[in-house]
This record gives sequence, structure tokens and C-alpha cells, in this order.
Amino acid sequence: MSRYESSPLRLPELLSASVKAAAEDVEAGRDLPDKLMQELRDSGAFRLLTPRELGGFEAPLETVLKVYEGFGRLEVSVAWVVWNTNWGFLAALLGNAGTARIWADGPDPVFANASQPGTAVVTEGGYRLSGTWKHVGGVDRADWLVVVAVVVENGDPRLTQAGTPDVRLFTLSRDQLSVQDSGDVSGMPGTGSNTVAVDDVLVPDELVARFDEPDHAQHPRSQGFIPTLVFPGCSAVVLGVAQSAIDEVVVLATNRSTPTDGTLAESARAHVAVARSEAALHAARLLLLSTAAAVDAATEKGEPVTLDQRAALHAAMCHATDVSREVLVAMHELGGSASTDHANPVARLFRDGMLALQHANHFSPYLEAAGRVRFGFEPGIPLF
Repeated sequence: MSRYESSPLRLPELLSASVKAAAEDVEAGRDLPDKLMQELRDSGAFRLLTPRELGGFEAPLETVLKVYEGFGRLEVSVAWVVWNTNWGFLAALLGNAGTARIWADGPDPVFANASQPGTAVVTEGGYRLSGTWKHVGGVDRADWLVVVAVVVENGDPRLTQAGTPDVRLFTLSRDQLSVQDSGDVSGMPGTGSNTVAVDDVLVPDELVARFDEPDHAQHPRSQGFIPTLVFPGCSAVVLGVAQSAIDEVVVLATNRSTPTDGTLAESARAHVAVARSEAALHAARLLLLSTAAAVDAATEKGEPVTLDQRAALHAAMCHATDVSREVLVAMHELGGSASTDHANPVARLFRDGMLALQHANHFSPYLEAAGRVRFGFEPGIPLF
């Protein structure tokens, strides 16, 4: 048993020194260094949502979000990869054969994932999958890739009994993928985000899952609406990045002079900006965690996660997005010319945080959908 295994909440603290020591290599190498990746794997950072019988934490969503935020305060690329790779709940959706195949070598398979839909055609023993997925974080470090695809018949999406497109999760091994370098990016270079292409690859039935299938092993955390285990992670990460930006500006301000004498730390402008930013960020964090706790409470009771609860979670994510963006801009402005220095921590946090905020999960249509639910309409967004 690892020294980490009984305390998932302490993972960011226990790995802090390793993450900080690797910061320059993360930036320059455009990926997580081998040593750090192994430490993350050994610590259990990739099995937060994996069932206990497979060696995972099977942690509540609220706990998992706190871990993501903690890593976000340390290094956004690390936090992003930890969030993206935590697909251990897949064991609750697959049958015994698929689970045995993926977890054959131990409790720490590393998953990459992509949500842009590909297409799949039924064939003997499984499906033929095709598609291209851009900006797949951590794919070069992954053992498996999980993608979303629509099942197609005669050129058209196959419909479920509910009249909606038949959308499924397909799990591919690393050797089935064609990975293409996506080129330089404006932020978060350490995520190793690249483009993945798959052309008519066979995915056996045992590695195909549906979001709406019953949990084969009756895991409480996976009884609810599965996408809620995935969506809010990016919001927790950006809250951590924004908090780190405040911390860095407070340090910077101590030795930074102003045109009116004194240091930036002594100015009323800095006092107001930091206090306002920290209060808003703390409130947004509490809101996100409270909506996650509501999801946890429902699943612990064996109850479905309601549409209203999902809408509240998405609204909290969008609020966290808006607040984090405002905080990053405020700290970038407060840092003055230091924020334009490429090597300055405030400049780097601004670049990385702004890119993280571009994730599709943060887009305003989700807030619109949450409002639609409040008025009694359907959200109008798949997997909401």
C-alpha cells in the first residue's frame, strides 16, 4: 500500500515539491516529465474515481474537485492531466471482460479522453470506429483513449428508444491511435495536447459502454448521471489557477515600487483588488463544491441526479468561469509591466488560466441551458 492511499485530499500537498521541481521541464518539454508522471501514477492521482475493489479511491465528487483545485494551485498542466486522466469510473460501465482487460496490469491505467463525436458502425464482435479528435490532453502519456462516438446506420445516426442519437463511449488502446503534433499553443504546454486520428478501427463490444446503462457492479458513485463526474473538473482547476495568481501578486507587490512612492503592497488599489478577487473566488468555490455535494448526496442514497441538480452544477461551473477570468485579468493588470515578462509567474498563470477557460465545458450556452431548465424547458444540450 502506498503512503498516499488513505488521504486523497493530501495528494497536492504531498506531491507539491515534485510538481514545483518539474515546472521548468513541464514548460520547456511540452509534456509532463517521466519522473513526475510516475510519481503521480504511484500516488494514486489517476485513480480518484476508480472503484475500491480495483485499488481506487472511489472518492466523492466534492473531494475530487478539491484535489483538482489543489493541483491547479501548483501547476495547471499537471492539474489538467490529472483531471483528464481520471476515468476510472469506466469500470462501472463496462462488463467484467472489459474491466479485466483494462485493469489487467494494476490499478493505475492512464486514460486520455475526447468529447468531440466520432462515428461508429456495427460489425461482428463490435464496432468500426472513425474520427479525429483535437487537443487531446495527455494522450502521449495515456495507456487508453476514451472517445465519444455516434452509432451510424445507413449513413444516419441510429436512434435510441427515446428517439435520441445512440451515443456511446469507445475505449481504444494506445497502439490503435495515430497521434499528430498539434503544434505550439498559447498556454498549458505541459498537457501534451495533440490531435488523434482513428480510421475504421475495430473496438470490441467489451470496450464499448453507454452512459445510460445500469452500473454492472452497483458502485454508488456511478449510479448517478455519469457526465457529472467529468464536467466540473476543469472549473475546479481554473479556480486553483486564479487563487495562485492572487498569491503570486501578493508576493510580487511586496517589492514592487509605485510612481507615488511606497510599494504596491502598501497601495489602496492593491488592497481593494486582492480583497475583492479573493472574496469572489472563495464564494465561487463554495458554490461549486455545494452543487457537487448535492450530487454526492443523491448517489449515496441511490437516488438519480436530477436535471435541476445538473443545471445547478453547470451554473456553478459557469459562475466559476466568469469569476476566475475576472480575477486573472485583475491580477494581470495589478502586476503591471511584470505581467508582460514571459518568465514571470503571474504572466504564465494568466496564459495558462485563460487557455483553460477556453474549454467547451465553460461556454456560455451551458448557462443558457441551466436557465432553460429553471423555466421548465429541456436544456437543449446533449449530455447536460
